[in-house]
Amino acid sequence: MRETADQGPAPCPSEPKRLRRLGETVTHRLPVYGTLDDVFVSRTGTATVAWTVSLDAGEVRTMDVPAGPGDPQSPAGPPDPEHRQVFHGSGFHNVLAADAAGVQTLVWFSDGLGYTGGPSQFNEIFEVTVADRGPAGGAWSSSPAVLGAGFVSSHALAVNPSGAALMSWDQFEGRRQRLYTSYRPAAGAGWAPAELVAKDASLQGAGIDDAGRVVLLFSRGINARERLYAVRRTVEGGWGSPERLPGGGFLGHDLTVSPNGSAVVLRDRTGYEGDPMPGSQFTVRMTPSGRWQSPVRHPAPSDGFFWNPVGTDANGRALMGWWDGGHLLVRWSRPDGEWRRPCILAVGVTRPRSVNPDAQLAVNRRGDALVVWAAKGEKAQLRARYKQAGRGWTAPLNVTREGSPPADYTIALGDSGHAAVGWMPRSGRQFHVLRAELADTDSGGRR
Repeated sequence: MRETADQGPAPCPSEPKRLRRLGETVTHRLPVYGTLDDVFVSRTGTATVAWTVSLDAGEVRTMDVPAGPGDPQSPAGPPDPEHRQVFHGSGFHNVLAADAAGVQTLVWFSDGLGYTGGPSQFNEIFEVTVADRGPAGGAWSSSPAVLGAGFVSSHALAVNPSGAALMSWDQFEGRRQRLYTSYRPAAGAGWAPAELVAKDASLQGAGIDDAGRVVLLFSRGINARERLYAVRRTVEGGWGSPERLPGGGFLGHDLTVSPNGSAVVLRDRTGYEGDPMPGSQFTVRMTPSGRWQSPVRHPAPSDGFFWNPVGTDANGRALMGWWDGGHLLVRWSRPDGEWRRPCILAVGVTRPRSVNPDAQLAVNRRGDALVVWAAKGEKAQLRARYKQAGRGWTAPLNVTREGSPPADYTIALGDSGHAAVGWMPRSGRQFHVLRAELADTDSGGRR
């Protein structure tokens, strides 16, 4: 790919292939206001959607697309009128994950004691609760496990192909915030008691590799004094010493862990209002052996990186994406962490303020990639491009229908290449789900 000082990055290599819809877009109407929290897509293309009906009343629900027996389901059972269930406390959307056999794990917060001071994670005691079920279409376990309880806020769930899993969360104790985890060694095994990993710490991300090793990302301090740390857990259960990563305060961060044990942390400098600041966008890579390499600088995005901006495949190849004015750019790395030149995936995009987030990406184990972004026209619309491993990018697909402009959305990319996008309009009274795959699934060519 050519890149010159005058022209900048070239368009991303593309091929005359398109994403195709798997059936019509499915719409589910809600009796009251709700939030769309996660979508997962299995190896066979079944999408599972997780949402909360009314944050005040609080009822956790799931549904498969195509619908399974008993859908929609209430994994926690109907809540007591004085209690509520919620999926997340501060915008983390990873509440649903699965192993290679399709056994799913779902996490939510349950306020079994009722309001203790108001509807907020800072003055309400929540129980950190997880449930499992067999491949999509089955019923959720009737006895969910409670991993901890307290003034819980941020959380992260990670599950590997064998079913080993990590649940991590922040918990306020007095004036201090502490980071707890619970680990499950394999599918069907019990969860270990909650373990305190770091004091005065704020969770920033978590991941697990195929061997069951865990990487936690957390910060200490606030604003200009904020510092970022990473700590690794071995298969045997021992935690290493936290390692401080480069960069000072006012930096956003994102973590992705590869199945092979490598990890990539993206850091980008932002101001108080979240606006990008030039000159401090870089990645730090951890090798499968656990060694953090020197940081690598990246072109400063004029409009910032988008939500969950980095993903990796099973060999450690990473994809990152960002905005430069109205252009959407992406950049691949090699397995050893060397970054290739960026390319332009979408040109002249006018981003609507009404859609959050403005772009997302996903990468699966074999190296397929999906990027979805919001574009402004007569009505806000979601668009997508897909890249099969070793091939070019497809032509863009219009994801949303003209009559259903999105306000919030979430995406998933299965290990067999099936994709799913779920979105909710501003009313919060319904959501839509689209499943897609490549029209032609032959392989070959180059990345």
